[in-house]
Formats: sequence, structure tokens, C-alpha cells
Amino acid sequence: MRFLSLRLGVVLSCTLVLPALAQAPYPPGPPPAPMGYAPPCLCLKQSVDAANADMGAKNAALASARAELDQLDQQLGAARSQMNVDNPQSVAQFRQLLQQRDAAANRAGGAALTDSQAATARYNSAVGAYNNQCAGRPLPPPPPGPVACPAMP
Repeated sequence: MRFLSLRLGVVLSCTLVLPALAQAPYPPGPPPAPMGYAPPCLCLKQSVDAANADMGAKNAALASARAELDQLDQQLGAARSQMNVDNPQSVAQFRQLLQQRDAAANRAGGAALTDSQAATARYNSAVGAYNNQCAGRPLPPPPPGPVACPAMP
């Protein structure tokens, strides 16, 4: 009998307490983001996109410099086979072409190459930061209006 009354008391108390718990408000969540504020993953995604565009432009400039170098190499090969070493004008034209080729080689192996490598390193860094903080998470929709992201390194 005692066991039955204890059981009845537990059932009765659960039926009275559970509806009250169901009506309790949820604990407060994070505060809403201010207007124009972008979540960190959105800012990192924008950083990756900007670094990708910069890397594409630098790689295109490098490809252009290398194409110019290849074209001048072909011209030099053709000019070398047709050059008359006894003709000063022919030698002068060959030297001028050789100087153009050297300048193109300096561009393709110098500034264009270092710019491309630096842009690729920035892109890889941005992708690494994004993957470390945001991989596997859905990207939230962008907030309405302009987005304020802190400056990325």
C-alpha cells in the first residue's frame, strides 16, 4: 500500500510539474547582431573571395609575362638562324631583340613572379583561417545593407 501511494505521489507531482516546465521561457541566447554587422564566417568568406580574385589577377599577369617571354624566345631562335654576323644592322637588331627578351625575363621571373607568389600565400592563409573557424558550418545569409567586417591581415 505504501508503495502504491508513493507511486501515485510521483505520478501526480510529474503531471503538475511538467506543464509548468513546458511553459518556462527558454534561457536567453546570444544578443542579436547589430544592423550591418557580419558574422565572422561571412567576413572570412569575403576575405577568401577577395584573395582569390587578387590571386587570379596576379597569376594572369604572370602568365602574360611568360607568354611574352616565350614569344621573344621564338623570335630569337628564328633571328639567330637567319642572322648575318657580317652585317652590323642584323647584329644590332638581334641585340635589340635580346635586350627585349632579357627585360621580359626579368618581368616574368621578378616582379610578376613575386606578386603571384605573395597573392597565392595570402589566398592560402585566408582559406586556412576560414577552414579553421568555419569548416562544416553553414554560411548564414548576409545581413541587409552594407556589411562591416574588420580588416583582415
